[in-house]
Amino acid sequence: MFGISFYKADPSTHVMLFKNGKIKLQGRGTSFYYFAPSASLVAVPLSTKEIPFVFRMKTNDFQDVTVQGQITFRIENPELAAQMINFSINASGSYLSEEPEKLEERIMRSVQVVVRNTMDNMNLQSALTSAQLLTKTLQDELPAQSSLQKIGIEITEISLTAITPTPETAKALEAEVRESLLKDADNAIYARRLSSIEKEKQVREEELETEKAIARKQQDLEKQVLEAEREKMQQKFTMNQEKLEASTDNERKRAELVELENANSKAKADTRAYDIRVQLEAFNDIDVERLKVMSMNGAKPEQLIAQAIENLTQGDNKVENLNLSPDLLQSLIK
Repeated sequence: MFGISFYKADPSTHVMLFKNGKIKLQGRGTSFYYFAPSASLVAVPLSTKEIPFVFRMKTNDFQDVTVQGQITFRIENPELAAQMINFSINASGSYLSEEPEKLEERIMRSVQVVVRNTMDNMNLQSALTSAQLLTKTLQDELPAQSSLQKIGIEITEISLTAITPTPETAKALEAEVRESLLKDADNAIYARRLSSIEKEKQVREEELETEKAIARKQQDLEKQVLEAEREKMQQKFTMNQEKLEASTDNERKRAELVELENANSKAKADTRAYDIRVQLEAFNDIDVERLKVMSMNGAKPEQLIAQAIENLTQGDNKVENLNLSPDLLQSLIK
């Protein structure tokens, strides 16, 4: 009405109101009334956007590779972006030019330049395994691109999904890798067999060493048994010798003792014989009759009677016949 309009921006849009070439009002997610005939509206999107890309590049050995990935970016400086790109909108909110739609093309060209420069310095084998290196290169070099700095673009995320060769090259690489894998598998089999043979050899050697050690231990044990038996026999022989020597010594001492006893007995016998001889010599000087008379001193009656009868049978008093009455004989017996 009367050229007065109302505009309300969403929170992800930075709006600038120009009048006579100067900014009268700006802000993120702001709303205002403006006079349409003399005002210009600029809406710069601030939300992040994701751009998938697929580049076909050549390596330094002239092999084609396909690089696939995704770039996430946002406009960090809306005022700078508005100076370089026409973000003007009409009353309905549509862009008045196609430049905002070509912003992604500018970013893709910068990404493509970095990827091409990196692939030019790699051969096919290196390129196929360069995802991490290429990602780091993009993260380091894209923010430094002047074409992006001039429009206030910030790269928030870079991700590479695939780096693939052409189908023909892929088949050749697969064949080469397959042959290499088969060769590695054969080498692994041979190495495993050699290792098994070597381990078996080591086990056999260890078994032989163990058998030798057991044989040596057995020999040592038998030797120890023989030594123990020999020592036992030696000890037994020594004990027998000691017993024999002790027995011989005892017999010798016993013989000496017997000889000493014999000598003592002989000496005692000689002494007794001497005493008897002296007594007999003394008795020879004594009259027999007197000796008999002396021996009768203290004799019993029957001894006296026997002596009297004996006297009747000897000497001058000798009788031819002697008659003894029974009473006398009985008294003599009692």
